[in-house]
Amino acid sequence: MNKHEIEALLTQLDAAATLEGDTLASVATAMRDVFPDAPHHPDVLSEPVEAALHLIDHCLPGWSIHLAGKATEPDGHWRCSLRKSRDRDEDEVIGMGAGPTISLALVKALLRVALAKG
Repeated sequence: MNKHEIEALLTQLDAAATLEGDTLASVATAMRDVFPDAPHHPDVLSEPVEAALHLIDHCLPGWSIHLAGKATEPDGHWRCSLRKSRDRDEDEVIGMGAGPTISLALVKALLRVALAKG
């Protein structure tokens, strides 16, 4: 996928209330072009957070995940940052994502890393 397709996927995720399996498969496809170790299709898990973490683990091994938010039903306010190190000023690329669910915040942060690296 090129940058325009990844940006379109981010726009689609901005309008989503939850992370659906077919959307996660599209994200995995996009990641293969940027990260050679990305799985061809993430394990289909009943828990979308685990699926998103599995994808991040394969694409960005050893990176730090910072998650913050308010758990409110039906939609929370979650923010995620992905960075190679824990030091704030040393990272060349930082992925930031926000969404009503943890899985959406995680996947959006991963897509933003892919945009920066791709």
